[in-house]
Amino acid sequence: MHGVFQKLGQSVERSQRRAANYLNQKTATLSRRQTIAGLVLFCVLFGGSSAFTIWHSLRSSAGSIRIQNMKVPAHTIIIPNNDNNDLELTGRELYRIKSFRRYLDSLQQTKEGKAVYDSIARYRPGLLDSLAFIEQAYQLQLKTNEDEREK
Repeated sequence: MHGVFQKLGQSVERSQRRAANYLNQKTATLSRRQTIAGLVLFCVLFGGSSAFTIWHSLRSSAGSIRIQNMKVPAHTIIIPNNDNNDLELTGRELYRIKSFRRYLDSLQQTKEGKAVYDSIARYRPGLLDSLAFIEQAYQLQLKTNEDEREK
C-alpha cells in the first residue's frame, strides 16, 4: 500500500511541476513592474471579494442560521445524562470483577492460557482498561463515601 501512495504523490508532484513550468513560461515575458501590478490586482480582487463575503454574511439576516429542535426517532435508546458520573457498585459486583481479573491473570501462566488471554485482548480491546477503570471508580466511591461520613 505504501508504494501506491508514493506513486500517487509523485504523480501529483509531476503535475504541479508541469503547471508551474507553464506559468513561469507565460510570465517570463512580463516586466517586474507588470508582475507587481498583477500581484497587487490579484490581492485587491480576491481580498476584496473575501471582505465583501464576510461583510455580507454579518449584515444579512436572510441567510442567518436558525437553531431548530431535533426530532429523535422513536426506536432510539436515550441514556440519561448523569453529570456527576456516579458509578454505584456493590461489594458483590466488585468481587465478580476481581475474580474475573484473577482468572485473566491465571490464563497467562500456561501457553494455552496465554493464547486465550491474547485472543480476549485482541477481540475485546477495551475490556482490560474497562476493568481497571471500574476498580478505580469503586475505590473512588469508597473514598467519597468515607469523606462524606467524616463531615
